Amino acid sequence: MAADIPDRWFFLPIKDGNVRVASFYGLAESGAEAGALASPLTLDAWLAAADGDASGFWLQSLLADIAFPESFAWGQMAAAGRLDARAATDAFSSGSLRPDSNLGDAATTFNCGDGRLADSWPAAPDENEYSTVRTSNVETLLINGELDFATPPQGATEELLPHLPNGREVVLPGFGHSTTFWTEQSEAGTHLITNCLATGAADDSLYEPQAVDFTPEVTHTALGKGFGGAMVGLALLTVLSLLWMSLRVRRRGGYGRKASAALRSLYPVVLGLGGWFAGVLIVITTMPGVALDDELLSALSVGLPIGLGIYFAWVNRDWSARTKTTGFAAAAGGALVGAWLGLHATAGLLALVTAIVGAIVGANLILFVLDIAWDWQVRDRFVETNAKETLEARPSTG
Repeated sequence: MAADIPDRWFFLPIKDGNVRVASFYGLAESGAEAGALASPLTLDAWLAAADGDASGFWLQSLLADIAFPESFAWGQMAAAGRLDARAATDAFSSGSLRPDSNLGDAATTFNCGDGRLADSWPAAPDENEYSTVRTSNVETLLINGELDFATPPQGATEELLPHLPNGREVVLPGFGHSTTFWTEQSEAGTHLITNCLATGAADDSLYEPQAVDFTPEVTHTALGKGFGGAMVGLALLTVLSLLWMSLRVRRRGGYGRKASAALRSLYPVVLGLGGWFAGVLIVITTMPGVALDDELLSALSVGLPIGLGIYFAWVNRDWSARTKTTGFAAAAGGALVGAWLGLHATAGLLALVTAIVGAIVGANLILFVLDIAWDWQVRDRFVETNAKETLEARPSTG
């Protein structure tokens, strides 16, 4: 299966490299406390794909595009890759990587930038002194999870422990990487560490057998189907809603006060989220090189549908073409500026929420200003007309 990962689920594309890297990190943890990337869910996605259901692979591919760019400090990644520059250079130049085995050395390729990070970061003056493991007499406690796919305990046992004469290693059955250690049986872990610091003994007697549940309540396949369906559904709803609102204005002239208020304050949340989903779907199917957190993509996909929706809820069919054009430009411009400002108010997925709020506020604010300005103009004309009529009606005293 690893050699033949499908390239799409229905029309939704699957990136081979994303699946492999996400699976590697997913297999690092043995419990559900790791969230969407945990070994029970990862294994279920692979088993389902072997039976022809690639929805879990698609979700992994999408999650990698969304999460990985924000999950690492890339300078640190480059520096860490430079620490193994000699090994990376040898591996990538000699072809000693195993692209057809298991996950194809996915994490090595990812962390080393396909070998390019070896030459992209300045070398430390003393890097050659650390190219091999050095013997240390410092008392050291090594704690490993038996099911840690990222840093298997065999590596520490065979390559590190022989260089630590005063070192001790504890391998915890049923445990994965660091998240599992800190969240599962934390009292036993605290005792293991504090007792070692106090006495030098590695006492893991408080640990109980750790069971691994390989039948998670929620699977990547179920999440993939649900999330994929929600994305497509909300994107279609947004497009159809805007078309229906446009037709409604043409046929009936406009919306009443209550309907307009709801469509300008509450429904734009749906339009913004659906618009972003539509933008993501367009990008992943036609422009795979564009990042999903691209600011221009987010501002346009959120701002445009919100601006259009608020404009249709505000406009009246009987108004002049100039008024309609001005209102359209105001709503669209305000929504785009508001979405752009909202994107920069926070970070991560929360920025999508602030972008939607910013677009709603921006579009409505500009239209409110226009309405007030036009009302003042009408009032001034009314006052001026009344004054003129009063003067004309006043009897002459000459």
